[in-house]
Amino acid sequence: MPEFDSQRLSRRALLGAGAALGLSATLPGCSNTGRGGASGSNDSAAKAKVRPTYQRYAGVQADLPGAQYGIPDGFVRYPADPVQAITEPPGDGKPIQVLTSTNTPIPPKLTQNAYWQQLNKEVGSPVEVSLTPSVDYDEKFATAVAGGKLGDIFSIGNVPQKPQLLATKAVDLTPHLSGDKIKKYPYLANLPATSWNACIFDGKLYGVPIPRGAISSEVLYARKDILDAQGLPAELKSADDFVRLCKALTDKRKNRFALADLPTGYVRNMFGIANSWKEADGKLVSAFEDPAQEEALALVQQLWKSGYIHPDAFTSQNQDRKTRFGNGTGPLVLATFSGWPTYLQTMADDAEIAIIPPPAHDGSGVGHTLLGAPTLQVTAISKSAESRVETMLAYLNYLATPFGTKEYLFRKYGINGIDYQLTDGNPILTKKGFSETQLALGYQADGPWAIFLPERKGSTEACFDAMKEVCPQALANPVDGMYSETSNRKGSQLNRDLNAVSDDIIQGRKPVSDWAAAVKKWKSGGGDKIADELYAEYKSSR
Repeated sequence: MPEFDSQRLSRRALLGAGAALGLSATLPGCSNTGRGGASGSNDSAAKAKVRPTYQRYAGVQADLPGAQYGIPDGFVRYPADPVQAITEPPGDGKPIQVLTSTNTPIPPKLTQNAYWQQLNKEVGSPVEVSLTPSVDYDEKFATAVAGGKLGDIFSIGNVPQKPQLLATKAVDLTPHLSGDKIKKYPYLANLPATSWNACIFDGKLYGVPIPRGAISSEVLYARKDILDAQGLPAELKSADDFVRLCKALTDKRKNRFALADLPTGYVRNMFGIANSWKEADGKLVSAFEDPAQEEALALVQQLWKSGYIHPDAFTSQNQDRKTRFGNGTGPLVLATFSGWPTYLQTMADDAEIAIIPPPAHDGSGVGHTLLGAPTLQVTAISKSAESRVETMLAYLNYLATPFGTKEYLFRKYGINGIDYQLTDGNPILTKKGFSETQLALGYQADGPWAIFLPERKGSTEACFDAMKEVCPQALANPVDGMYSETSNRKGSQLNRDLNAVSDDIIQGRKPVSDWAAAVKKWKSGGGDKIADELYAEYKSSR
């Protein structure tokens, strides 16, 4: 399903740098001394006591095994006779009300959606989904909490005192899922152990994770067919090479701008800037404080001034840059590996994708990619549905059925002949299928990601090979899955303030030197306290 696929340092940027401010959409632990209520304090021993036992699903063999590289398995063909993973519908006949987010257009309503109707039959309960665009979800979540309208299952948004809120609003799943208890739900047991850390605080398990990891790492996509036509290499050795490539691809007569969106994250990778935080001198230091940030901003400013970035980059949405990439008016774009399927859908049949790893800016070697977080977000079960908790867990277990099963095939591709067609034995979504299936099921629960790109021959191998090259050396965020109450209270405003300065610098309205003052204000306004809170969690987890 479509994913967040940009973490640039502008617009959704400082949201994308959310990990840098402790703004994950997960449920980690926190410390709230003096606030009363539940303590979110965690250490590794406390988490280990309640973490579910991992039980890998062995029902399908990968064509391209990825475990040794820390990446998902790759599959070039869907099994001709997929196994039926669920023998009884998980539902109890009563509606299952879901509150979650989406990054795609809202699907057709139930009466006009054959896929949704069939889903209800498969589940054995009417699934009632309330979808909100991801950029607006935190506000929607806060409103739902205040109005008591969380439904039965909800994606956890960012709100102040989140651990205390969940202690009062969400079912404690520890008695149902900790240790070997999870084996009752074998496809939830198949989720990576590290992804569960984001669901645990105060020794209790309050949700089910949506695992991601390496597939959420952000890289530079390139239209290989366009590069080949101009004799340009899909390889860079320095920042100067990057500028030259952007110049060569930009053609105002064709309304072509090299970059479909701002490349700030990619440029930062050239300058060796950390993945959100790094430990130094007995404390956490934010990536925002790295002196190389100014050099990176100066380079993006140069690209903007030269006209190599699409002029609507500051106001465009997720789908806009996919459209530009697909039609060739923006042949370079920063996106996560998980976005590969939807980028393929925007392109002509003869178009190709290449991934260009970041070089060191000065030509001294390779740059680095930032490793995606282990958990995308967390789903909780509302206390209002506590009497039906086993039904809700069975439903989430159904949504986590892995690649190679009949259930996965239906969830991802819908109804054969309506939502997808078989081509060389593989399912290919139709336009109707792409529309009907956007119920955000993968943001409620999901199995481990599988690299399976049947839309274009060779795409699975291309994506797998690119991940194999980039991800083993990618930098992890040392405090992924950890929580800062100050960030949840003040992070959004801190983001907006720093984001405004970044925008102004890139567009030439402010000098690059203004960045240092903006970071100083960020630190004094709450950034230093966020660092202290995260570092306390980090030390307790060691």
